[in-house]
Amino acid sequence: MSIADRYTAAQAIARKAGRVAHDYFVRRDTLAVEAKGAQDLVSHADRAVEALVCAEIQREFPGDAFLGEESAAGFAGADRNLWVVDPIDGTHNFLRGARYYCVSIAYVEDGRREIGVVCDPEHDEVFHAQRGHGAWCSRGGAEERIRASDCNALSRAFVCLGHHDRRPDLRYIAIRRKMMESGVAMRNMGAGALQLAHVAAGRYDGFVELSLNAWDALAGLLLVEEAGGFCAPFPGEKGLGVPAPVLACAPGIAAALTAMVGAWPARE
Repeated sequence: MSIADRYTAAQAIARKAGRVAHDYFVRRDTLAVEAKGAQDLVSHADRAVEALVCAEIQREFPGDAFLGEESAAGFAGADRNLWVVDPIDGTHNFLRGARYYCVSIAYVEDGRREIGVVCDPEHDEVFHAQRGHGAWCSRGGAEERIRASDCNALSRAFVCLGHHDRRPDLRYIAIRRKMMESGVAMRNMGAGALQLAHVAAGRYDGFVELSLNAWDALAGLLLVEEAGGFCAPFPGEKGLGVPAPVLACAPGIAAALTAMVGAWPARE
């Protein structure tokens, strides 16, 4: 099966998964919720959506490997033909009723991301890209090509500085201070994949997070690349199984933002 076949399937699967996620969202008060750790939640919805995506991929492409957030502990595959999935990125938002979450599906071949799809069920948007074919947003049956913003100064930039809530990391305080001193407007919306999709669409000028998993990052990073944006290298030296820093932005602020974030103080 070709990458084009997988691209078509990925979009259809993401839409189907998005519908299931939305059905759980409207009845989220009935969901059983578990804590994997401090401020680290998982619900039946996460597991059900991942199971659906995995089953659909295995049916369509039985020889491909699968790495999902909720089943990552059992992953022992390689990245030759690999699907990387976050069933609900922004689980905390989802469970609180905040309409900022998504389904993220990426396909990696021989270590290189080739397909990225991010579905935002609450706004009926599917952001999608195949390497070499541009980035697009499907909304209401229409397709629109998306592009990173033309912002070229940090003093005019609107940047998402993401971080998780599971343990303190003073590096964020240092970066936030630098951004404030440079006049950057900052947000943290709590769903890395969707924030990356919005960088690709030019809604945000950049996204930075110091430790992000592959299932949160891969689809969105391809969207940014195909939208003409800048992406710092990802994953890190240890490969897809280990969280690594993410930086993606409008090309006009890439040098300045990379210089600002690149001088990270040591973890405290």
